[in-house]
This record gives sequence, structure tokens and C-alpha cells, in this order.
Amino acid sequence: MGYEYTPQANVAVAAAKVKPPAVTLIIISSLGVLAQLGRLMAGLGRAITLPADAPPQFERLAHMMSGPLALVSLVFGLAVCGFIIFGAVKMMNLQSYGLAMAAAIVASIPCISPCCCLAMIPGIWSIVVLSNAEVKAAFR
Repeated sequence: MGYEYTPQANVAVAAAKVKPPAVTLIIISSLGVLAQLGRLMAGLGRAITLPADAPPQFERLAHMMSGPLALVSLVFGLAVCGFIIFGAVKMMNLQSYGLAMAAAIVASIPCISPCCCLAMIPGIWSIVVLSNAEVKAAFR
């Protein structure tokens, strides 16, 4: 006769729906972690050198991107990337709906998410998938 929906089938369908956006968020956030670590290495090695004839605004920018502001920005960036990765893993395992949704929302905020606007697309995609009633019901 017809196809019966069992709770196990709901979980399998939901897991299949959340996996692509979750994996995409993990990849982009991992790239964000690598970018932050690259900034750290550049800052530690003082790799940012400006030519002698650099305009004053570049000098101010280079000065601003080194020191305490850079350290705060680096720690914040690593924390955001870690939070999104953690939330995406929870999403993929259908655990902690609130945390998964929070990570998706943070990923969709421009200039806060890793790789600036690159994480917006999978962040919004995750919000749409997590808003699906079938997916929401499958979370433990």
C-alpha cells in the first residue's frame, strides 16, 4: 500500500537534510580558523611590512591591526568559528536544536561569521532547513 513514516524514518530524513549545510558550515568555519591562525602567525612574525612610501592611512591600518585590537579580534574570530563548528556538529548529529539554530544565525551575520560574507549562504540555508517541522521534530 503506502509508505509509512516511522520515527526512525523521520530521523533518517532529517539527518539527510541537515548534513549538507552542516558540513558546509564546518568547512567554512575551519577555513576561518586557518585564516585567524594565519593572522596570528603574521602578527607574531611581524610579516606585515609596508613600503617606505606607503600612504598614511595604510600605516594607521597596519598599526591598528597589530597590538591589543588585533588580539581581541583574533580571539573573537576563533571563538565564533569554534562556536559555529560546535553547533554544526550538533546539527549534524540532530542534538541541541537551540545551539544548532544559534550557530546558524551567527554564521549568517555578515562580518561576524568566518570568512566574512562567505558563511552567510550556508548559515541561511541552515536556518531554512532547521525551520522545517520534520527536522525540528527529529532533534533530541
